[in-house]
Amino acid sequence: MKVFILAFCLFMSSALSAQTINPDIFKKNIDILYASAANSFKDIKNEETGTTDDGDKKFAAGRKISGATDVYIKADAENSFTYVAHFESEDLKTAEAKIEEMMALVLGQVSDKGLVRSKGTEIRYEGYRKHTVEYESDNIDVMGKYPSFSMGVIKGSNPVMIEFIVNEILWK
Repeated sequence: MKVFILAFCLFMSSALSAQTINPDIFKKNIDILYASAANSFKDIKNEETGTTDDGDKKFAAGRKISGATDVYIKADAENSFTYVAHFESEDLKTAEAKIEEMMALVLGQVSDKGLVRSKGTEIRYEGYRKHTVEYESDNIDVMGKYPSFSMGVIKGSNPVMIEFIVNEILWK
């Protein structure tokens, strides 16, 4: 009986620790975040709550994306705003599968705006892999007129953590 109780408790704790993304709500959140990023997140940026590990200003976010454990908005030295959300995952393989799922949902919502999926590098992410959805152009002036999305698995995080980023437009 004790073995059954222990097994049940372990099952329940693992089930509770995994974040579930509701695809319908997630897609609605993407629409809201895209529109908000075009307006410097003014409609969802709340009070300043301190600084990030990088020394950027940190603000509470009035919109939590489906499945995220933590969300905030940061402002860098040039006062450019970025929405940041973190998602816990069981392991690296599960995290990569979750990234694929989220990237497909993001792309499904913004592809009609000219945004496309690509990959880049980011030293803070496992395998330096960064997944992006951004406006396709060789011209930075054109790209800067659109919000962009990116995500990756934070290197060395325990539990394994996916970072989801929405950057505001560069040219306001």
